[in-house]
Amino acid sequence: MKPLFALIPLALCMNLHAAIGEWRVLKDGEGGQIRARFEGLKDDRYLLRREADGKLFEVAPGMLMGEDRTSFDAQAKQLSEELGKLSKMAGYPLFSGTPFEVRKADEIASALRLGLESRTKHSASWRAYTGDSYKLFGARPYSVALYAAEDGNASVLSAVYANKGDFKSTMGQGEQHFEGKSEADEASLAKAMEADEKAVLASITEVLGEPTTQRFGDSRKTRRKVMRWDWNGHSLILSSQEGEYVSLSIVPLELADAGGKTAKVKDGDIRKRLEQDVVKKPNGDVYLGQVPMVNQGPKGYCVPATFERAMRTAGIEADMYVLAMIGKSGMGGGTVVEFLLDEVRQMVRNKGRRTKDERVKELRVRDVKGYIDKGIPVMWTMRSLKQYNETANGNTARRNRVTDWAAWATEIAEKADLVTKQESENEAYHICMIVGYNEATNELAVSDSWGASYERRWVPASVANWASSGGLFMILP
Repeated sequence: MKPLFALIPLALCMNLHAAIGEWRVLKDGEGGQIRARFEGLKDDRYLLRREADGKLFEVAPGMLMGEDRTSFDAQAKQLSEELGKLSKMAGYPLFSGTPFEVRKADEIASALRLGLESRTKHSASWRAYTGDSYKLFGARPYSVALYAAEDGNASVLSAVYANKGDFKSTMGQGEQHFEGKSEADEASLAKAMEADEKAVLASITEVLGEPTTQRFGDSRKTRRKVMRWDWNGHSLILSSQEGEYVSLSIVPLELADAGGKTAKVKDGDIRKRLEQDVVKKPNGDVYLGQVPMVNQGPKGYCVPATFERAMRTAGIEADMYVLAMIGKSGMGGGTVVEFLLDEVRQMVRNKGRRTKDERVKELRVRDVKGYIDKGIPVMWTMRSLKQYNETANGNTARRNRVTDWAAWATEIAEKADLVTKQESENEAYHICMIVGYNEATNELAVSDSWGASYERRWVPASVANWASSGGLFMILP
């Protein structure tokens, strides 16, 4: 029998939390011993948590002896029985008996029918905006999002039920989200939220019992009272914020025990990472290659979604629904940028970052070049006008076939001149990101929070200036 000390650790969770069993003193055939407890299954092996350092490790049942084997066999049987009840409760095979911290996120995404939203070197996310037939924990979530860490293991699952953004929204997605409106009112939203909270609460309580309550959130503005259940290395967090949203998050025990507060990432580490993520092409294109995407969906959440992307790029966890709440977004969307800025500045300072905002009368490549070269995305207020989008879509579609870049610069400048001679309308107010530039062709790369196909569109700087509202905002390391 191999010494238990020699087993390969899988993950680290410094704040230990009882999940199913109690700590046991395990002995091996060579006189060694450790204190550990059962915390799940992975294939045909048991997952145990070592008390001394919080590390998870795998062990084959045959390596355990006597009462240890009997105890862990009983707990594995109990876990298997609970899994069936939990799957029925969730409506999908969400749980496998393996804690999120050592479970591949794409497996969970597949079980929940989530599409890939974003994948960078540092993280990944999956999301679905669901229909009426999609039920999770007894109610229809409007948005289900799953986030993964750099290692590909799941970190957080977030299901948002009735909320002021999605509820009764008739807006389109992408460029069409300026069309339609929210048909919700405070009374109908409150009624839907009450029904969803009651359904989810009853569903989970039936299997896991009554919840505990705690405060949860990463800052003073985001902290809220929530209900919590713990099971097998997971914490289920149910939150209902009056007039805002009902949500259920599944997070690691460590994050729940910390009240939702995440660790700070060192400025030097972020600065180095940002600079390494800058892509430079032979044709003169310079752009940010690792900005996470967030799809705002069929609602007017361009401001919260774009701020979430910028904050995550800077190593600060964020959620567009929470940002919409503290930014006082209206029913169906619509956030005053300046108001949210005041709140975000404090959140950013709490994580050791800095913010900077500027007003520019004429938007030029040189206004953003210094930030892009350092890996910093520039949030930009503008008007998403028809002529602007037609130019961005058309140029981006043709750009991969360009061989003569000098001729390309001349061609797009002539067409841009036709656009900028037109009168621009004061409508379709929007915020997006400038994530790249090309000085030789006088183009900017722009990213909208509308999904993967809008990750990076190229537009002449003169057309961008024609559509600009003049506001720039950056989160600096």
